[in-house]
Amino acid sequence: MSKANKSNKAIKYRLYPNDEQKVMFAKTFGCCRFVYNQLLALQKQRYKDGESHLSKLKSNEFATRTLKKDYDFLKEIDKFAVSNAVFHLADAYDRFFKKQNHFPKFKSKRKSKKSYTTNFTNNNILIGKNVIKLPKVGMVKAVIHKLPKDDWKLKSVTVSQDGVGNYFASVLFEYEQEDIPSVSKSSTNAIGLDYKSDGLYMDSNGNKAGVHKYYRESHKKLAKEQRRLSRKAGSKKNETKSSNYFKQMRKVNRIYRKIANQRLDSLHKKSTEIANQYDIVCVEDLDMKAIGNKGFGNGKAT
Repeated sequence: MSKANKSNKAIKYRLYPNDEQKVMFAKTFGCCRFVYNQLLALQKQRYKDGESHLSKLKSNEFATRTLKKDYDFLKEIDKFAVSNAVFHLADAYDRFFKKQNHFPKFKSKRKSKKSYTTNFTNNNILIGKNVIKLPKVGMVKAVIHKLPKDDWKLKSVTVSQDGVGNYFASVLFEYEQEDIPSVSKSSTNAIGLDYKSDGLYMDSNGNKAGVHKYYRESHKKLAKEQRRLSRKAGSKKNETKSSNYFKQMRKVNRIYRKIANQRLDSLHKKSTEIANQYDIVCVEDLDMKAIGNKGFGNGKAT
């Protein structure tokens, strides 16, 4: 199998860890954040001292030999999670040097995404009927809604926790990509889609697709919960937040998650409908992020 024919695909599963497993996940999230911040501080200090930038391999050696020796709690978690935290920082630096992203920032305990990645080796990761086996965690209850094909090769797993408190495992597989049958250029079963500011799109047949305004439907409820969150935040900027503040934050996050899921579900149904109906689909290339945030007034359209 040539490398050119290989492709990757991830399947995301919902996890239901027990209390002991939740503690291990929290430790792993924290340790990965700690290693990332330690390496970032080291790289910045080396730059100030006029020393060369540590490579990805040198950074990993520092994490496994120096940090683990100085901080015993790093030995409690999966070793691949530590290495991948180092590699994530190296990738962030690569994107910065290529002018694809801003300079890497320190990860925050409260605001940064809670996740870690572990690699597959010696059957340390397994997908069962209703469980997923993870290194250092064991069998975790999961909703296995979709199974990979027999010839798919398991590569890695990324465990994450969202703002509501739910846990997920994104399992990455490698497989041989089948050749997509070509479509004749003379095919008349084609459609063009153009951006429409007061809808989703206008097609080449003159039909306008409307869009459900999920955000505006939930705006009043969201604003009410955000006001409650603001009152629980406290008057001082660096004041320690109470447990009620974080409970209220999860309520706000649930509303945001529902809106996001509604949007994704609607777009998925519409795109599937178009793909099944036409052989060729031509779409206008636009920077939708710029349109939604620079004075067009339609950032909350959906």
